[in-house]
Amino acid sequence: MGLFPSGNKRLPEWQLSLSPEEQKKRRQQEREARRSVTPRQKTTAGRSKRAGSEDSHASGSREASGSRGTSGSGFLRDAAVAFGWAFADATVWCVAPEAWTTNVALRKPSRTGAITFVALAGSLTGGAFTYTVAKNSSKRESAGRLLRVPGVSEQTIRRAETEVKKYGAKALASGLVEPVPYKAYARALGHNGTPMQEFLLWSAMARITPLTVLTTGVGVLSAVSRKAAPRLTRAAGPLALNAGWVAYYAWRLSGTGKR
Repeated sequence: MGLFPSGNKRLPEWQLSLSPEEQKKRRQQEREARRSVTPRQKTTAGRSKRAGSEDSHASGSREASGSRGTSGSGFLRDAAVAFGWAFADATVWCVAPEAWTTNVALRKPSRTGAITFVALAGSLTGGAFTYTVAKNSSKRESAGRLLRVPGVSEQTIRRAETEVKKYGAKALASGLVEPVPYKAYARALGHNGTPMQEFLLWSAMARITPLTVLTTGVGVLSAVSRKAAPRLTRAAGPLALNAGWVAYYAWRLSGTGKR
C-alpha cells in the first residue's frame, strides 16, 4: 500500500519500481530541469516580442518618412513654379505670380508664407535681370523687347519713364494702384541710372505687398472654409479663384485695361 498515493491519481510506472530515495532524487532532477528550461523560454519569447516591436516601429518610421518625402517634393515643385513664374513675370511674361501663389494657398494654406517669399525672390531676380539688360542696352532696344510682352504698349513704357524721372525708385509704389507692370519700371530705372541697392529695396516693398495680401488672404479663407465646408471648398474653390484671374486678365490685356 505504501507504493500508491492516498488520492485517486496513479503514479507513473517508473515511480512504482523505484525506492523512495530514488523517487525523491528523480523528482529533484525534474524540478531542476524545469527551472533551467523556463528562463530560456522567457528569454526567447522576450526577444521575439522585441523583434516584432522593432519591426512595427521601423515600418511606421518608413511610412512617416515616405509621407514627409512626398510632402517635401510637393513643396519643392510649388516653390520652383513660383520662382520661375515670378522671374518670367519680371522679364517676358504678362501674368503675375500671384495667380500661382493664391492657388497654392488655396490648396495648402500652411505653405502661404513660404511660397510668398519664394515668389518675391523670383520677382527680385527677374527685376534685377531686366534692370541690368536695360542699363547695358539702348532705350530703343529695351523698349522693343518690352513691347513683345502682351499688355505692354508704348503708352505703358512712356508712363513708367515719366514717373521714374519724377520720383526715382519710389515710382515702383505706383504699381500697387496702377496697371503698369513691374518690368516697365525696372527697365526705366535701369536707364535712369538708379543704384541697384535702391532699386532692389523699393522693388521688395512694392512686390511683397500684393503677394502677401492676395496669397495670405486666400490662405486664410481656404483654412476657414475647409473647416466649414471642406468638400465644397475643394470642388468650387479652384474654379472660383481661377475664374476670377481669367476675368481680371481678360480685362487687363484688353484695350480697357491698358494704360
